[in-house]
Amino acid sequence: MSKEKKFRIFLAALAVVGSLLVWLATSSYGPGLSTDGARYLSTAESIAAGRGITDYLGLPLVNWPPLYPFILAAVSLMTGLDVLIAAQIVNILAFGAIIYLGGLLFERSLPGNWTFAVVASLVLATSLPLVEVSANVASDSMFLACVLLFLLAAQSYLHTRTGRGWWQLAALAVAACFLRYAGLALVFSGALIVAWAWRREWKRALAAGAAFGLASGAPLAAWALLHNLPANGTLLGTHRPALALTNFGLIFEKMAGWFIPGSLVSPGVGILIFALLLAGLLAASNQERRAARIARLQDAALFPSLMFALMYGAMLVFTISTSEHQPLGSQRIHVVLLPVFLVLVGSALQNLPPKLPGRMAGLPVRKLLLAAFVVWLALPIYRLQAYVSASLENGDVSYYNLYNTRTLRQSDIVAHLQELELGEDEKVYSNNEAAAWFYLRRRIYRLPRYDAEAGGELAAAMQTFDGWPAPDEQARLVWFERELDYKELVPRPEQMQEFIQLTITFAGRYGDVYEMKIGD
Repeated sequence: MSKEKKFRIFLAALAVVGSLLVWLATSSYGPGLSTDGARYLSTAESIAAGRGITDYLGLPLVNWPPLYPFILAAVSLMTGLDVLIAAQIVNILAFGAIIYLGGLLFERSLPGNWTFAVVASLVLATSLPLVEVSANVASDSMFLACVLLFLLAAQSYLHTRTGRGWWQLAALAVAACFLRYAGLALVFSGALIVAWAWRREWKRALAAGAAFGLASGAPLAAWALLHNLPANGTLLGTHRPALALTNFGLIFEKMAGWFIPGSLVSPGVGILIFALLLAGLLAASNQERRAARIARLQDAALFPSLMFALMYGAMLVFTISTSEHQPLGSQRIHVVLLPVFLVLVGSALQNLPPKLPGRMAGLPVRKLLLAAFVVWLALPIYRLQAYVSASLENGDVSYYNLYNTRTLRQSDIVAHLQELELGEDEKVYSNNEAAAWFYLRRRIYRLPRYDAEAGGELAAAMQTFDGWPAPDEQARLVWFERELDYKELVPRPEQMQEFIQLTITFAGRYGDVYEMKIGD
């Protein structure tokens, strides 16, 4: 049996094991659920029911592209499964695809280096951030699978330069854009890759690159102009500010967290680790080696990974909401760089060890390095078993899961909500709309907001709020306490009592339920 066939069998087995890990982590209560995840699920449910591309607030989906909820809706309709279970199945399969496609990328990027391909595949398969992302309702695992397909297609296109390959790249870039707006990184990197393929004919290179950018970016531009802009006045939704310098440090902090214990990670430590790695590479280099590395980066095997790393890295620095992604546990948008990082570092380290002088020449350097890797592998494996064990007992225990936890599922307020008989036209308001939707599965209405620290007045906010129920409408207020009461701009029930009638019908440790009435 050839080495290539053995490696493919190894990859398939590793993909199955990885998928089983995600299944185990989600087997108790299903996948983890954040506010973004609730938006996706409610939109998928709305699509499946024929109500359009709207979320649990009845608002058009704008901050996120629609392909992921469309896929969930399609799976739900075809199988009859709830959209939550559809998301679980889709993400389990996506993680297996990430492992297999990532292994193919490693194999093709450093041809003949089977040791690197196996080692990098194991790093990918045991990555806790990737497992956590795949165990939650989010489009990121599908997005990464799409990125890997794009990189493999780009390698082939640089060799063949066929029209079919061009359209393949464009289709994958479009799909990525409709999974995450960060798919624009594939539009930009794809344009550069196509231009590079024709670099010896500069006029054709410019035309081909520009044509690719226009063709692959046009569908998202149409969505932004025809759907998003009329819906809320923005092209790609509203997001919190991006602090470029902080985001730059975060990239190194998050990457360091892939390889060392979290207790040791900080922005300074991350930058120091990669500065030492760069210094080591420079110290072990000479002019011949540097020239060889630069030449390899221009080769079809590595150029796509380099372009994507630069384009996506620039997006991480200049566009992401800093406050949302600053915590170390929030890895979902950064871990997308893991496969290309492994490819580029593997290329830089290839053939790096110098010939050892004198008495050291007999040392088995290769075996020592492999032994060091096996020792290091104990860290991600330990992380994985701790995460899976805890998730089996408590539901997904990752940073992202806010609503689908054992504590909340077994809470007094959720038990009450599941027994609550609501009229078909009865309105439900909540201080945590995503949690209320998840446990009631019906449209939720927003409460007013006001910022006292910025000079806002409660009376003005209450009187000008146009979302109250009509006097003849039935309405309930579901007020969550403890960890789910984190929206500081929402006035509390005792504050609203001065302006509306609230009659408590249930009081519990994790929240209360009120009947709401406006007017006499």
